[in-house]
Amino acid sequence: MGKSYSPKNVFSLLVLEDAKIRNFLILNKCSVEKTKQKVDMYYTIRGLIPDFYVDSNPKLPHLQENMDVMYCVIHPVLSQEMCRIAIFKMKVPNKCLPRLGAIHAHNINEIRLYEDCMMGEILIFDMQDASVEDVAKFTPTLLSKMYTVYKNVYSIRLKALYFINSFPYIRHVIVLLKLILKPKIFQRIYVCEDSAILNEIFSKKTLPKDYGGQGPSLDELNDMLKAKFRDHQDRFNLLDKLRVNENLRPEKLENDDLLGFYGNFKKLNVD
Repeated sequence: MGKSYSPKNVFSLLVLEDAKIRNFLILNKCSVEKTKQKVDMYYTIRGLIPDFYVDSNPKLPHLQENMDVMYCVIHPVLSQEMCRIAIFKMKVPNKCLPRLGAIHAHNINEIRLYEDCMMGEILIFDMQDASVEDVAKFTPTLLSKMYTVYKNVYSIRLKALYFINSFPYIRHVIVLLKLILKPKIFQRIYVCEDSAILNEIFSKKTLPKDYGGQGPSLDELNDMLKAKFRDHQDRFNLLDKLRVNENLRPEKLENDDLLGFYGNFKKLNVD
């Protein structure tokens, strides 16, 4: 599929490896046409939502610093349902910049496309050290942009999302997510006052030591991820040079076709 799709496309400098093509096929349930669309978006989205792709190389100081103030890590052991478990947690309150967190998450997905098997994912947001100011930074515009990328590139293979050690002002984010997500996706969100649910649902080998598991601690996972970014440095350097020549596209892509939800969302008033 990838070999026959790429010769006269609008992209330059980067050819998808077989592993990436395989993952796009998995994400799109082996639909060749949907896979072509997602591959197109993988490149095109960089120009449509540059916020997440400009100055996004993990070697840059601001992204190195981001890994020192928040955890955004993945566990090496899959869940029983063969899903990858990702954990997000503030290390230092009031220092997190959500846009950098989103860039960091996209960089993780870049590596996963190359060497993981993306059957699905489970997200865990630990709110224990998050402040009111941290939560307030997740604006409607930012959340809708994040949703647009995951929907149009990664097809949202979300199995569950857990907010643990939660507090009342997380309602701000939940209300926004209800506006953004499809009902069937929103129903997979669980808000918990503590972290006990993790030990009820997951085996010890799929949890970090921080939550009573047998896996690497959050600090260890963070260090492992830093090493993984270094291993793939050449890949990210190449992505820095990636350009899309829209003049070669047979039919012009209108931003509204892709970002219609995002554009409409900016007009909403959220109390």
